[in-house]
Order: sequence, then structure tokens, then C-alpha cells
Amino acid sequence: MAAENHGLRVVLMADDDEEDCFLAKEAFEASGTSVIFRCLQDGVEVMDYLLDPSFSEACKLPDLILLDLNMPSKDGLKALLEIKADSSLEHIPIVILTTSEEEKDYASCMEAGADSYFTKPASFGEWVAIMKSLAKRWLVA
Repeated sequence: MAAENHGLRVVLMADDDEEDCFLAKEAFEASGTSVIFRCLQDGVEVMDYLLDPSFSEACKLPDLILLDLNMPSKDGLKALLEIKADSSLEHIPIVILTTSEEEKDYASCMEAGADSYFTKPASFGEWVAIMKSLAKRWLVA
């Protein structure tokens, strides 16, 4: 779309907590990674976005998806299962970023195809460290 968006990686985050979305976006910026960052409220919005990328600023699928598990309408695990079941979406790396420290949640997500699983950090410095590691692994060419 816009020339300044050309070449930037797209990160899609699904989380109904606006503060966590803000922290993740700021942490990407603080980590030195320039991305187009979009936050959606739940799994329904994620699937709508993914199935029609013309709604996105970059008019393309995201390069990385961050999913919270506990969201209204459609939770992160259901969205993860739907994404991984769709051959046109299954290649997108998905990182679970949630408050849950439950072993069963971790196991379910990894079995469903999540690429990584993080418990939401307590400090902004930890947010930055996580975003830096995610950028290094999935967003830097």
C-alpha cells in the first residue's frame, strides 16, 4: 500500500488486554525492530483478518502471530488450531503469549502447532527481551 510500509515485517497480535498490546508494540520498537504491528481483540477477528488480508495495512499475511489464550468469542487455542489446519496459513509462525503457566496449556498449544510459548512478562525489560528474541528468530532476514 504505502511506500513506507514496503519491506516491513507484519506482526499480528491477538489479545483482549489493550495494555498488553501496547507493551508488546512498544517492546518491539525498543528492541530496534521496525514492524507493522496490529492488535486484534480475539480469535474471530484474527481469522477474519487472515482470511482477507486486504484489510491489513500491508495487504499481506503477517510474518508472525502472537496469540493470547484467554480471549472472548474465540480463544487462542481455537484460533491456533484453525490457522494450522488451513494450508494457506499454516506456514505462519505462531507464538503463544499468555498469563497461563499451566503445563496442560503449554502441551496443548505445542501439540496444536505453536512455534513457541511464553508467559507474559512482569517488567518492560522482559517484554523487550522477548520481542528481541522473536524478531531475531522470525523477522530478521
